[in-house]
Amino acid sequence: MAERTYIPLRMCAVCREHRPKRELIRLAVSDGAVVADGDGRLAGRGVYVCKSRDCIRLAEKKRVVQRQLKAEPIDGLYGIMEDMI
Repeated sequence: MAERTYIPLRMCAVCREHRPKRELIRLAVSDGAVVADGDGRLAGRGVYVCKSRDCIRLAEKKRVVQRQLKAEPIDGLYGIMEDMI
C-alpha cells in the first residue's frame, strides 16, 4: 500500500485559491504592525499571500492585508515579500 503524505493547504487572501502552504507567504501582526513571517512561527492570526508578483501587488493596491488583520504593514513590506519569491 502506498504511503500518503499530508500537504497542508492554505488559501491566498488575494486570489482566494487554495495552495500548498510552502507556495505562500504568511503575514502576521507583530507589535501592532503587519510583518512577513518567513518561518511561519509568529503567534497569532495570520493571512497568506501567493508567492507571485501579481498577488503581492494586488494585495498592496486593494489593502487586503490591512483589512483582514486590522493593522498597518511595516514600511517596505511588499518589497520584502517580492524578495521572498
